[in-house]
Amino acid sequence: MCQVARRAGVGQGTLYRHFAGRSALVAELLDEHVARIEALAAAEAGEPDAFFVLLRSLVDRMVDLYGLAVLARHDVETDSQLKRSRQRIRELLAVPLRDAKAAGTLRRDVSLDDVFLIFAMGRGAMEGLPDRAARSAVAHRMLALILSGVEQPVLAPPA
Repeated sequence: MCQVARRAGVGQGTLYRHFAGRSALVAELLDEHVARIEALAAAEAGEPDAFFVLLRSLVDRMVDLYGLAVLARHDVETDSQLKRSRQRIRELLAVPLRDAKAAGTLRRDVSLDDVFLIFAMGRGAMEGLPDRAARSAVAHRMLALILSGVEQPVLAPPA
């Protein structure tokens, strides 16, 4: 909390007036993250590539929030917030996932559980990496490899 206050340019007292502790601060940051995804989902609603835009954005956010997610998983209060955030994201992805399958841009057998498996693989790939740049590089490489396996191949029209 001391480092957060210093980087924000406020005193610790100011920070604690707004957030009772680390758990409250992490919960607020997670809520802000989900609100941004909600706004993106609303902006992309009905777009043919909405699922892929959301997926890429979620991977980017996963990189940005990696440290917070690690803290959240080790704290009972913030872990429950993390679970609620995941459920909200699951709900936001349901329609774009369905639409991508219907449009033929996503394999029909891909489920929301598969999407969260992709996120788990990304978290696992980022584990132990020294900094944001390394996490970003590995997350984007993972996503590129995964997408080549989940996108429906575009077939050339018969000659």
